[in-house]
Amino acid sequence: MVRSLIFLVLISVATASDDCLSNEPLDQETAASSAKQYTGKIVLGEKELIYNDSKIPIRYDGSLSTIKRDDSTMFFFHSYGCRELGNRSRHSWFYGTEADPLAHLVSETTEAKLWDYHGYYQDTVQSGIWILGMYQRANGDLLAITHSETNYNLGDRTFDYSIGIGYSIDKGKSWTYCGEIIKPASRRTNVGGGAYIIKDKHLYIYYNDRGTARSSHKGICVARAPMQEVLENAEKHQVSRWHKYRDDKWETLALSEIAGTPVIPTVYGGEDCHSDAAYCVPLKRYLFTVQSQIGNKLLLYSSSNGVNWVFETLIDASESNRFMPYSTFVDFNGPRSDCSEIDDEFYIYYPHKSKQDHDVDDMYRRLITIK
Repeated sequence: MVRSLIFLVLISVATASDDCLSNEPLDQETAASSAKQYTGKIVLGEKELIYNDSKIPIRYDGSLSTIKRDDSTMFFFHSYGCRELGNRSRHSWFYGTEADPLAHLVSETTEAKLWDYHGYYQDTVQSGIWILGMYQRANGDLLAITHSETNYNLGDRTFDYSIGIGYSIDKGKSWTYCGEIIKPASRRTNVGGGAYIIKDKHLYIYYNDRGTARSSHKGICVARAPMQEVLENAEKHQVSRWHKYRDDKWETLALSEIAGTPVIPTVYGGEDCHSDAAYCVPLKRYLFTVQSQIGNKLLLYSSSNGVNWVFETLIDASESNRFMPYSTFVDFNGPRSDCSEIDDEFYIYYPHKSKQDHDVDDMYRRLITIK
């Protein structure tokens, strides 16, 4: 699907034009002088290998979604919405233990059987929808943050990308697509997606954006819409009007060809939003995992407001032929079943993917403790 030192840094953005999103790294002196102080300390546990490539039961192609069911057993959903003509898509539910989270396969189905496209993408040559994040309502219904890839002309082998909304009333056994909500300014920018937070009664969703000029750089941006309105529309299989954050305002339509202002400071370069976010209750801050595909690293950022993010720590670094997208916050005893809120002890699960062969995956986890 998607191809796409502890220092704290001030946010670095460029607002000169739609086509010039800065992606220049901040130097260490600037980063060190930008430190913010707040109560709580993030402590990293040892990196642990969960599955090597011969043991992992999935072709890692998206962040895992987590939902507790029944006796508080944690269930993991993995989405591979492959848009190839051979229809290799797979969408799977698993459950297991902290050390063996994908031990038991509950169900597995294809794109055609999981999704009611609700009339969308009927004129495409190829299309696929990935679920990269879930929010569970009090009544048990599930809201999905989706990533779509569509091809309208098989001859050029290129794809358009978007973020959308899906809805399920049967605990995720089947889904209805509600429509697109966010597009990058350059539609063929891999939008990533899946990371979300809830702030000031709004749903914030993070994504990759890029200006339309050939020289423009990719940056991680954010769009939002009122949460209650999003839920009410999703019940009717409709979508709300979303707005991108740009120039300190929320006035740019999220489906427009105008790029948002990046909100994640560059540290290593190539920062990418195939990742996850959550609210950490003891820190009273939001946390956000970001991969640096250029640097082969997985980074952790924090924010008090969902817009001004600071670099916290390096979660992992890999050998040069591996990268680390699709990270997931997992709190087995946390305050919310969908892990959109986490407490003082939680895990980050993530793969090491081969850059040469995306079918090769090793899965790791790291315990995070707030002291």
